[in-house]
Formats: sequence, C-alpha cells, structure tokens
Amino acid sequence: MTARSRWLVLLGICGFAIGIMLNKHTLAWLSLTTLLWIFVEWLRFYWQVWVELPQLRITRLINGQTEATRFLWAGRKVDVSVLITSANATIGGGIKIRECLPENLLVVDGSRQVSLFSRQSSVSFSYQALVRGAGEAVLPGYQVTVEDAQGFFAVDRFIADEKRFRVLPAFAAVNESQPIVKRLNSLPQHGIHRMQRAGLGSELLELREYVPGDPPKSIAWKVSARRQTLMTRQYESEVPVRVMLFVDGSISARIGGFGCRLLDQMIYVTGSVAKSAVSVGDPVGAYFFDERGTKRIAASGGDKGFYRLLEGLSDFAVNPPPPAQRLSPALMAAITRLCGERFPELLDPKVNQVPFTWTPIRPAKRRERYQRSLLAGILAEAYKLSPTQVLELIHDDNMMANYAQRFLADAGISWMDPLVQSRDRGFHDGMATMEFLSKALAESVAHARDNEVYVITANLLECATNISHLLPAVKMALARHHRVVFIVPTPTFRRPSANLQSDQPVTVESLLNQAQDLRTKELTSRLQSALHRVGARVSLSGEEEAIRMVMAETALARNGRVSQAGAR
Repeated sequence: MTARSRWLVLLGICGFAIGIMLNKHTLAWLSLTTLLWIFVEWLRFYWQVWVELPQLRITRLINGQTEATRFLWAGRKVDVSVLITSANATIGGGIKIRECLPENLLVVDGSRQVSLFSRQSSVSFSYQALVRGAGEAVLPGYQVTVEDAQGFFAVDRFIADEKRFRVLPAFAAVNESQPIVKRLNSLPQHGIHRMQRAGLGSELLELREYVPGDPPKSIAWKVSARRQTLMTRQYESEVPVRVMLFVDGSISARIGGFGCRLLDQMIYVTGSVAKSAVSVGDPVGAYFFDERGTKRIAASGGDKGFYRLLEGLSDFAVNPPPPAQRLSPALMAAITRLCGERFPELLDPKVNQVPFTWTPIRPAKRRERYQRSLLAGILAEAYKLSPTQVLELIHDDNMMANYAQRFLADAGISWMDPLVQSRDRGFHDGMATMEFLSKALAESVAHARDNEVYVITANLLECATNISHLLPAVKMALARHHRVVFIVPTPTFRRPSANLQSDQPVTVESLLNQAQDLRTKELTSRLQSALHRVGARVSLSGEEEAIRMVMAETALARNGRVSQAGAR
C-alpha cells in the first residue's frame, strides 16, 4: 500500500466509527463505501500481480537475433528490441517494464523502458546501446513496476532473463606498406635453423639503393659498378617476424569506468598491433600478467590466431574480484540501490523478516542495523550462506564489505568509488607491475627464437623512478637481438605537452590538471631517458602513431637493418 491509500483507509475507518457513534448514517455509508472501493482495488491489483504478471512473455532481439549471439564488439553499437506479450489475450494497464543494463552498456538512442496505461494485446520498445569496453556484458533481466490507476498500491518485481556476451576489443586498421610475397614461411624448431640477421633469405625480392645501416654482405657489387652507386639486394625473409605482446592487468590499470581504464587503452593498442602484424603474415603471441600470475598465448598467424588472441584479451579484460576495502556508507548505499533493482521481493519486510531486538537504542543505529539485516538476507539468498554466516554479516564490517564488493562486481560494476576507493597506491602497484613484467619478459626470452619484436604495454609511469628493476630483463632481450618497444598509457588519455599555458581562466580544476601534466611530464622524461639509454623504443600514447611505430620496428626486423638511421 502507498501512503495515499493508508491515509484514505485511516480516514475511512475514522469516518465509519464516528458515523456509528453519532448515528450519522450518511457519513457511515460514505466511509464504508470508500473502504469497499479500496478493497475492490486491492483485489484487482493482486489479481494482476499474482495471476497476470507471471503470464507475461518477454522476447529480446539482439541485432535482430532471438538467440544470444556469441560476442559483441567494444566501441560499436548494438540494437536491442524487446517484445512483451501475455498468455492471456491482453496485458493489464498500470505496468512499467524497464530493462536492467550493465555498466558496460550505454544507451545512446531510444528508450529501455515502456509504460502501459491501458490494456493492450502486446507492447514493445527498442533502443541502441554503445558497448564501452572489452570484457563481458550481462543482460540480467527486467524490472517490473505494477500499480493501480489511483496509485493506492504499487509493487516492484524482477523478471530474470540473463544473457551473457563476450565483448571483443576494438582495434584500428593500420595498413602495413611492407610488401610480403611469400606466405608459406614458418618458424623453424629449436636447433634446426638459427638466423642471425632477418631479411637475408635465399630468394631475391628486389634491388634498391644502399641505405646506411644495411649489412655489407647484401651489397650487389656488379650492379653497383654498372650504375655507379651502391645497390643493396633485398631478399625475402625465410623466417617471419614474430610479435610478442605484453599486457599489464594490475590494479592500477583496471581502476576506472569501462572504456576509460588504462587497460582499455592497452587492449586497443594490442589488438591494433596484432591485426597489422597478422595482415602481413607475421605470427602474434601474447603474455597477460597481473596479481594472479602470467598467462601465455602461443604465437600463431592467420585469422584463427588473431581471433584467438582477441578472445584471450576479452577474457583478460574481465575484472577479477576487487581488492578488499573498508565498509563505507557509499558502499552500503550502492548495494542497497542494486538490491532494489535486482531483488525487490527480498526487500519486502513480509518476505525478508527481521527479528525484533531492543538494541541498539538510538534511532539512527537502529535503522542501520535493520538495513544491514535486510541486505544480509539478500546476500544469504544470492550466495547460499548459512544462518551463522548471516549473523556474521550483520555484525562483521569486513565480511559485509567483502560480500558487498563481490555482489557489485558480479553485477558488472566497474572499479570505481565505492567499489574500489581511488587512493594513492601507485608506487606499490608499480613495483609489483615491474616484478610481474620482468618475470614474463624473462620467460618469453627463454621460449624465444631469433627475429622477434616485444611490444610491452604497461603502466610504468608510477614506477619511473625505479625503472632500474626492469632494465636487466630488457637488456637480456636486446642482447638476444630482439627488439623491445614500450607503449605506456597516460592517465589523461593524451600525450604530455610541453606547452602547459592556457588562455582559459584559472580554476582549481585547471591548476590540478596542470600539476598532473607537470608530474606526468617529469615521469615520462625519466622513463624515456632510462629506456632509450639501453636501446628500447618508447611511446606514451595509445594513438595510431604508437601502432605505426611498432610496425616500423617490425619492418626493420624483417629487412635486417638496425634502424632507419643506421644506428640505435
């Protein structure tokens, strides 16, 4: 019952009692008629809730298909259409149906809810949603609100219709201009063939003018004598360039909203590099490293290997259980709001009964204890907890915080406040990232053959002052004649600029942005100088320029030159 119906029932009872006591028959009959009217509306309302509502049939179409598609693409739009029918001839009025969407989907066109004010045979609604980031998207079901025409009664229900989608990462189509004629090349096994310099195969591809940095053994002396200029033989490489991708999935890379995480920027660059490498016949492999360990995807070529890599990136982009946080009012408000959407029936005191206690005495503490008891009952139903664990949830803040985080993470909430508090933990996460990356790089070098390019995408800005812990692994890879390229995303998603002056008015936000830019500029300068000193290439953006730099390094490894200028 709503507040309106409660007041009306109270007035009807008081009017009927006064009419009986004072022998006012008109007042008594008017009050009794009002109570009967409310009772009839109550019967009609609960007939609609308990009989008509379970007979609703909801059909969802994803991009025109009834069955759940195998995957979606990040950065692309998806068309969703929902048709509501009933086993009866018509659908009763006073129903509002709203689809619950995960945080990874953003409605850009249309409406994801519909309201029925009169009886209809069927009703539908459609909308267009943008997939924000790679990982997973779960459509849990629909929130249904039923109320009568007068607003006397209202109830919320949830109709489960879960559909899970794997979201593949977006990538840029950066074309590679290096001509590749022979497509049947394959990597030899260990001990069969060791190629000291890439691009010196047995089949002549073309003759071109000598460029500083070309090996002297490739000079065509007879042709050079006839043309009076040095000419170089360009051979077709018998061993393709293998590209190994390293992706950082530490805590600092996952904090943020979907599509705005540093991990999303890394995955975009990684997918684009893989697409460009596969399009010219190079095999691509990957190493994924985070606090859980290291996962390796063996290098392979072709579309099959490329899509296998995209599936691995998609699985890696799914956030694991978040790090433990302290229980806060914001966390309790978030889980209460989500429970009101997904488990409205369990918030009903008639279903989720809370035992009466005399403590606590203070009203505020009493309301807080009552709310925690309701949430403990919902979590017990969701995770099949025992009565002892329910009591622990009510009184133990740490246990309640852990289950609240787990509940929010399972619902697809991103790693932002209040699920994960954004506090300064960059240094410790950066040191852990360097340790994980060093182990993964050493393991890759142990499995490597000649002629490989290592593309490392990691959040190294926070540990730029202690980059010396990573340099031994980088030097070992370079000593084995591999090429190492670092792509470091920036928190602002823009390249650090030397010109920090602006004509905009000075505000607190602009000063904070300038301070962040100065700090990022100093860290990037330290990082670049340290890595350039050992011979590695560094890019500080996730733009196409960084992808082209990687493909240029791949081209240099393919034709056997040291660098475009002849030296590192």
